Parts: sequence; C-alpha cells; structure tokens
Amino acid sequence: MKKIVLLLFSVPIVIFSSFEPKNQYGDVTQKIIVAGKINNYDPSREVYLAVNWIGFMQEQINPKIDSVGNFMAIIESYVPIDAWLGYRTNFLVLLHPGDSLFIHFDGQYGNRPAILNTIEFGGDAAQTNQYAAKFQQMYFSNELFTNRDRQNMAVKDYDAEQYVQYLDTIKQKSIELYDKFVAENNPNEESKKWAQLYIEENYNYNLGWYANNHRRANNMERDNLWDVPSGFYNKFYNSLPIDHSMFICSHAISGLSSLFLHRYIRCKLKDKGDIIAVTANSFASKDIDSVSIFGVIEFVHDPLFRQILLTEYFNNDFQQHKIAVFERFRDVADTYIKEHFLREPLLQKYIQLKSWIDNPQENTEAILKEAANLSINQIVDEILQQNKNKVIYVDFWATWCGPCLAEFPNSKILEREFEGKDVVFVYICLDSEEKQFKVVLDKYQIGGQHYILSRTQSAEMRTLFEISGIPSYLLIDKNGVIKEKGSHLRPLDVKNKIKEMMK
Repeated sequence: MKKIVLLLFSVPIVIFSSFEPKNQYGDVTQKIIVAGKINNYDPSREVYLAVNWIGFMQEQINPKIDSVGNFMAIIESYVPIDAWLGYRTNFLVLLHPGDSLFIHFDGQYGNRPAILNTIEFGGDAAQTNQYAAKFQQMYFSNELFTNRDRQNMAVKDYDAEQYVQYLDTIKQKSIELYDKFVAENNPNEESKKWAQLYIEENYNYNLGWYANNHRRANNMERDNLWDVPSGFYNKFYNSLPIDHSMFICSHAISGLSSLFLHRYIRCKLKDKGDIIAVTANSFASKDIDSVSIFGVIEFVHDPLFRQILLTEYFNNDFQQHKIAVFERFRDVADTYIKEHFLREPLLQKYIQLKSWIDNPQENTEAILKEAANLSINQIVDEILQQNKNKVIYVDFWATWCGPCLAEFPNSKILEREFEGKDVVFVYICLDSEEKQFKVVLDKYQIGGQHYILSRTQSAEMRTLFEISGIPSYLLIDKNGVIKEKGSHLRPLDVKNKIKEMMK
C-alpha cells in the first residue's frame, strides 16, 4: 500500500508518495515540488534552492517559508537534475520531473556533516536522496574535503605534472571512500551513479581551476602568460560520453560543460592557432565566436555533449543580454541542438530577450542620469552634490557581468531595507551598450540613480577608483568622504556598515 504523508502549513497541501520514480525524460516539463521543515529555524537566514540546469546557468529559487521553518518551492523540468538546498550551509538533493520530495533537517548546525546527519526524506526518491545525503556526509567529513591546507599547498607549489599526480592520488582515495559507502549502505543504482559522477566532478573542477589558482597563489601579474602545457585538459574527455542516465548529477555535467568551453576548447583553438592569448585568462581572434562555435563542433564528438556545449555558449550571450551571435549562427543551432530539453528553453529565452531589446520598457523606479557630455569629475561631483547629507552606496556593474546581475535581487532587498531613509543607491554601468542597459533595468526593476558610461568614461572611472574587476562598490558617508571600496561590499554584506554610517 502507498504511504501518504500530508504536509500541513501555510502553503498549499502537498501529497508525498513513497514510490521511487522512473529515471526518465520527455518532451514536456513536469512540476517538481520540494518542501520540508527546518527545526530550530532562524528567520534571519536565507533559504534557497540553487538548481543546476544542464546547458544553462544555475538558477536560485527562494522557497515560500513560514515563521517556524516550513518551506516549499515548485520548479519545472524536462529531465532529472540535482540542486543545492541552502540554509547556513548547503547540500545537494536529487530531483526528477513529477517528484514531490519532503526534506526534514535540524537547522541549528552550520556545517554539512552535522546537518546531513539529521536529515530525513519523504515522498518520491526519498531512498535515493537518503543515500546521496549519506555519501555527502561521508565525503564532507573526510580529509579529502577538510584538509584545505594540503590542497592550497599543492596548488601553490606543484607544477602541472606534479599537480595531476596529486589529483590522481586524491581521486583514488575518493574511489576508496565510494567503495566504503557502497559496502556499508548497499545503495541503489541511481545514488551510486550520482556519487561516482560527483567524485569525477571534483577531479575535473580542481584540474580546470589549477592554472588560475596557481597564478593567484603565486601573485602572478595579469599580463603574465604562464599557462599549463598543451594537452593538460585532455583528461576531461575521460568523463565522456554523456548519456541521459547521468542527468541526475546535473551539477557534474554543468561543471564539465563549462570547463570544456573555457579550458579544453580554448586550448585546442590556441594550439591550432585560431586564437591567441591576450592575458592569462583571455583570448582573441578576428572572430572569436565563429572559431569557438565551430571548435565545439570539431573537437567534441559526443553528439549529446556537443548539444549541451552549444546551448551553453549561446545562453552565456543571453545572460549578457546579447542575441546577435545566436541570430548569426541560428542555422548551427537548428542543425545541432535537437534535444527538446535544450532547444525549447533556449528558443524561449531568445524570444523573450529579443522582445525586451526591441521594445524596452522604461523602468519607472529608476532615475536615469544623462552622462554622455560630462567628464568623470563632473559625474562624481553631481553624485555628491545631489545627495548631500546622505549615505551613498555606489554599484559599478556591466550588462555582460554575470556576478553583477546576480547581486541585483539582493540590491532590491537592500533598497527596501533603507526606503525613506537618508541612503541613496547609485548604479554606474561600465563598458555596455545602451540597449542592453535598458533591457537589464526593465528586467530587474532596480530603483536608485543610474548612469551609463561610454567606453572612454568607463576606462577613466576604473582608473579613478582603481577598479580592477566588477562588481565593485563604494561606500560614501554623509560628508562625501569615501569610507570603503571594493568587491567585498556586496548588498547582503553591507547593511550593518550603512546603518553604522547613518548614526
């Protein structure tokens, strides 16, 4: 007989079944209901679900939650996926189209092993998730994860060959941990596959970020072109081919696709002479989009994974509110991207973005400032003069900057926190096109005062405030004095600083 569990609280009633779902995918989306209860819930802490979409960017969803910790979120998916459930820390849950999953854990703990030790699942895929939670508990308790000093030392001191040997040793220990997990828990096949993919993802991630982290650890300058040897990223190919049974670890597939695009493909193009290194982290050619897109077609022979990479490439442009590359290579998209779960969301995103670009709506909450004919000093003077005796929070951003856009929902939270008080929010858009600028304002409905600067003005502004990367922020007190600046002043981290400056 089916076991039925009723979830009763201030959000709609949900029925959970104890049957395991079939691992399937289709041509239509199905709802996934994720609900649960957090014991010892602290309302001041955020609860979120970060969904790992294959071919697309991770999406953060904030569930409905009541005052005692009952929460619920509804998402729709074509295929099985996993997602990070976040509260104080985070952990992965496994989801299938049509699932209703209930999650119960103790929120008093701030580390993964402790929380995972308290976790209980109900509903669809409860058993699979219980096994996955057990594996995570074992992994995050192990020195593979906890020995950060050893990891940092290896990144800093080892050359490329030594680092690969180090990673191979770590991977072997991970496999031994996996074998222990299987022996002690007798998990089902899906949770075993998920755990294996998770181990593989950690190996690929560390391999892929070695060059960047090695440069940073050794204080190499941006113009230092040191890089890993040719063929260093060929090990990524060990994770192929991709098949549909692997979608349940979308965290791993998404990580692999990003590394293929930004590491493996670029190195292949560099070896071939189609692109040149401009800095250690950027490349150029006469037509970077063409060589990258056809590089995917040339160097990736797994048809399913090729579709994922092309989808991600086009979607990366959409995230920067650009559609020209997709329109230019629409025939490539039509020829190669056949999977419904990739093709349909990509087309919907294009249609929506094109509509926004062609018909931008004026953001009624934003005050758009004219800056075209002003010098940088005049713009700064205007900001200070028009906001005398107020705390000024300045956000430097760009339409193509994913981390900048990811903070905008948090900026709205901060704006509401100080609504009606002597705090002004100023947004300065750098190195961006006006059409994309208006599209972003329409999409996010950000209030405050907004400036968009030309390329020349943007360069001068970067020099004036020593902006090396964005997002970047300024905190200016009521007397017009800059009290603090830097990328660390994110909206959710700056609230108490602003309150202190208002005294």
